[in-house]
Amino acid sequence: MAEPVHVALAALVHDVGKLLSRARWGERDDGMPDRTHTAYTALFVRQHAGLFQKAGMDPKWLERTASRHHEGWRDRPQYQPQTPEEWCVALADTYASQEREGEGQGGNVPEVPLWPIFHQLRLQGTEGEGGLGLSPVHALGEGLVPGAPYPEARPNVRKEVYGRLLERLEGRLEALSRLPSLSPEALLLSLAAIFQEGLALVPADTQSEPDVSLYDHLRLAAAIAHALWLYHGGSPSVADLRQDGEKFLLVVGDFGGIQGHIYRIAGAETGVGGIAKRLRARSLEVSLAAEAMALGLLRRLGLTPLNRLMGAGGKFYLLLPNTQEAQEALEEARKAWGEWALRGGGSLLPHLAYVAFRGQDFRDFPGLLKAAHRALAQAKLRPFPHLGRTEATLRQALRPCAACGLKPAREDAPGSLCPDCEREAEVGRLLPRRDRVGFFLEEAPRPFLQFPPLRVALGQGFLEGAWHTYRARADFAPDGASFEVKPLLGHLPTVAHALKAKDMGLEAYRAWLQEEGLWEEEEGWDEDRPLTFGELAALSEGVPYLGGLMLDADRMGEAFATGFRRESRDLATPSRIAALSRALEWFFSVEVLELLRNPAAYAKRLGWNDREARQKALRYPLLYSVYSGGDDLFLLGPWDALLEFALDLERLYRLYTRHPALTLSGAFLLFAPKTPVSQMAAALREGEKRAKEAGRGRLFLFGQAVAWAELPELHRWREDLRRDLAAEKVSKAQAYRWLALWREFWADGLDEGERMRYKPLLAYALRRVREKDEGTWKRYLELLDHTQPAWTHLPVWIQWALYQERRG
Repeated sequence: MAEPVHVALAALVHDVGKLLSRARWGERDDGMPDRTHTAYTALFVRQHAGLFQKAGMDPKWLERTASRHHEGWRDRPQYQPQTPEEWCVALADTYASQEREGEGQGGNVPEVPLWPIFHQLRLQGTEGEGGLGLSPVHALGEGLVPGAPYPEARPNVRKEVYGRLLERLEGRLEALSRLPSLSPEALLLSLAAIFQEGLALVPADTQSEPDVSLYDHLRLAAAIAHALWLYHGGSPSVADLRQDGEKFLLVVGDFGGIQGHIYRIAGAETGVGGIAKRLRARSLEVSLAAEAMALGLLRRLGLTPLNRLMGAGGKFYLLLPNTQEAQEALEEARKAWGEWALRGGGSLLPHLAYVAFRGQDFRDFPGLLKAAHRALAQAKLRPFPHLGRTEATLRQALRPCAACGLKPAREDAPGSLCPDCEREAEVGRLLPRRDRVGFFLEEAPRPFLQFPPLRVALGQGFLEGAWHTYRARADFAPDGASFEVKPLLGHLPTVAHALKAKDMGLEAYRAWLQEEGLWEEEEGWDEDRPLTFGELAALSEGVPYLGGLMLDADRMGEAFATGFRRESRDLATPSRIAALSRALEWFFSVEVLELLRNPAAYAKRLGWNDREARQKALRYPLLYSVYSGGDDLFLLGPWDALLEFALDLERLYRLYTRHPALTLSGAFLLFAPKTPVSQMAAALREGEKRAKEAGRGRLFLFGQAVAWAELPELHRWREDLRRDLAAEKVSKAQAYRWLALWREFWADGLDEGERMRYKPLLAYALRRVREKDEGTWKRYLELLDHTQPAWTHLPVWIQWALYQERRG
């Protein structure tokens, strides 16, 4: 019988013939027995037989197993499954393609675009904007790259486009074939990455609702086939395979206490610069802990990372076989991770739960998720289930770590750190110079994070000896290793970014730091050094404050639970749910970071002029990502650049989703750079709460929750006032007088008539503006209309302008 990973690989390529058939649509193909996609899948395998042989596979077996996956094709028996392996792939295809029960769309197959996954989401009684599609070949190149997956009214989809994609895919495979060696697992993950690049913007099916990509369908089919084959022990009969039963486990893993763990940094003892490095390292540690738990379980059972169906923000979902071995592995993981958490002080609480289900239950995937979440809620009631009674022991008191205040310090001296916090500082220093995360079974480059049972280390380029690798950039080029594109490293602004923003050399920058009182000898001196919070605040234009931004995607719980539900037919298939999760993860982990690092790539999409693009290219890389992934983010940086970034990011999210109910809510606040991070996070969470309470789709800033749609107009008022302050057409005293009148207007206990008293008082105050410039005076007379946003949100644009016009 076949190896389980071979069956998974057959499932991964079973529909790749759709790319070939669309690229050759309408052509005469004398060498083909017919024009079905299954025939082209067989051709694909034959064309790359040497590649599959290099990985120890029989190309003839793979050709048959991948192409014979249509039980219902009675008129083409050559594509009906016969062997157990073929039936396993066929069943996986069926389970993974529940969405293909809709009405036919018609049209020329190569010209049917992939609908955005948000299109059919029904939220607040409305669906996404229709008539849009995604372009698999675009101005940025071919396939999935940052800035590409945005819906268009006229997507670039035609036969020639599929030809370009096929050429790109063939080039990747040619590079893969030149490698000296290749394991089946590395081949499987390499093909998955190549398919993600080339097929993530291609519809899996053009005859029903084309809102699931071919990549998402192939990935899910591979995961199902792998788990199903393992359930049957690698030697099932066809009858056993076709007999449905509780053959699968849906596992959900989650970490509690994340925010408390990340923000538990005692800044007073460790220095501001130390916080900047450790904060990002600690946030990364949480993400890597969840990844290590998921990957460790999958490896223990002989599965690959393709069986992680979804995962972000410290939570993951795995598809496992419902075997005794799998349940024992889950219990072992609970114990090992519980002991790991206790050794670390118990600030991170790992939780695991699972539910068993049948193949036909794939039809109700939201129901499965709901059952898994109920099991998770039960698991959280007892965070350390492996503990029995423990005997109390006394030991010598130790000085607590100066950074976390939780674990004992290495030395009994003021400012001494525990080993974990020392490693955090090392990791923080390495982050700007690394682009890989490697998971190791044994030895790993130092400094590494120790998780049960994997070690995790950062690297640059190829990581020798890594069992699996995450790439921090959208780089899909195969190198013979098992890898995925998963940007977890975030963005840390460095001295190099500050030198560009200030247009000065290294020595001049050092002199500026000393002049500002920001020089810290312990931080070292090179262009790759991460900037301290004090430096970020000082790099603000205007008052030297640190800006904090926290944003959360609205209605995501509703989207996953009921967004695809319909009375006539349930659209909530596992492929759609996984595609929705991946689309959100791509935006928050790739698009957000690309907007930080390379804002010029979005100039045309966001309508910037050349001056704006140049300014943003200098300022946005100064922003610091505490975390960005899943469906939320937390950023710090120069406050003026961060607020401008928030406006651009919200617009980009609207262009990405094109759904009126998919909005962002969050908070923007200003902080002194030495404010404890925990206080920043708590204040931002409270502001985000006020934005959601005001109706969602709002940003809380300068004391008010403002709808995003109103912020561009307030931005214009801010810009006018700032210009008028600089030209001395308006004095700061005048602006403060307007603020005082606004506060009197909103004072408690006033009736409508009493509120309107502000108008003659404001008109009288504006006479001084008229004395300097009548045109300016006429513009500010609009404030006499108390129904306009400029008056309603007057504190926002006035404080925005005043903070930009002063220092200290």
